[in-house]
Amino acid sequence: MSEPYDESRKFIEANGVRFHYALDGNPSKPVLALINMASANLTTWEPVMDGLLKHFYVLRFDIRGTGKSAWGADSEFTFSQYADDLAAIMAALDLSRAFVLGVAYGARAAAQFALRHADKLTALGLFDVALTPPVEQTGQKELGLYALQLLEEAGEPLVVRRKSWLWYEVREAALKAHTAHTREPDITEKLNHINVPVLVACGRQDMNLQEAKRIAAAIPGAEFHVMEMTGHGSPFYRPNLFVCLVSDFVS
Repeated sequence: MSEPYDESRKFIEANGVRFHYALDGNPSKPVLALINMASANLTTWEPVMDGLLKHFYVLRFDIRGTGKSAWGADSEFTFSQYADDLAAIMAALDLSRAFVLGVAYGARAAAQFALRHADKLTALGLFDVALTPPVEQTGQKELGLYALQLLEEAGEPLVVRRKSWLWYEVREAALKAHTAHTREPDITEKLNHINVPVLVACGRQDMNLQEAKRIAAAIPGAEFHVMEMTGHGSPFYRPNLFVCLVSDFVS
């Protein structure tokens, strides 16, 4: 049985690199650009796509070196570069502005996009975010299992995760893609100049929760939500809540 990853075959050249991307929905709706979590390809958004497509024209892409995307020099594995890549992909697709939303690792690139390409931004979404060098993650798995237990006890449907959401073409490149946090400092203080609406959200059972609160407090006017019964990688725990937070935010 084929996986969505096998069937996804759109590519575009941007910044001298061939990127794997998907652009779905009604072009008359607002553009939502999604930036993947670490170790994930663009099909990882499957649990929330149906809901998001009711409200948005959705752009997804694999950051350089991950999924089916190519890559350049090792020095270009940075969140700044990932943000510049998204801007170049948008330009190539004739998308002038977008609500840019990242989850976890992707939220770091979304924050850089807000600083580097403010003219292309309509709103900013930072889910499960930390901007310091990675916070302690030792208990992340246990917290996630606890969130799943809470969801099951509450009678909430559980997301069946596909292994293919984490597939990539070249292991060495995929590993290098996730060294960006070692190359760039915390940019939280610079985010206080953002002049578009900002949504920050994080799961109650996520070790990034305190960091997410700190970041939201540093951005004037930012809207902050704690997602109950939710671990790291919030779309995998509460996809309907994720969609509601995002759609309600822009409406």
